[in-house]
Amino acid sequence: MDILKRFQKMTVPMVCALIIGYFFIYGMRGKQEEARLVEEIKILQQEYDLLHERRLDHEKHVALLKPRHINPDYLDEKSREILGLIHPDEVVIKHSDK
Repeated sequence: MDILKRFQKMTVPMVCALIIGYFFIYGMRGKQEEARLVEEIKILQQEYDLLHERRLDHEKHVALLKPRHINPDYLDEKSREILGLIHPDEVVIKHSDK
């Protein structure tokens, strides 16, 4: 009977210890997952910044081709490049708008 009383007295502390252990283990996994997600966010933010920069560059070039604001030099350069009409004796100097 003495063993049964001791077991009954130890039941609540054992259950509490198991619950604390459970939340400790899964809490640590949550921190690891949070760190992984933060790293993934950094990588995706860098990719977004690169794509956003490229998009702005494309929008700038598209704006140069709009009918009301067409830049004749840019149109000539692009059309010769696409159609392959650059003669061997011509020198093409590419510039960057950045």
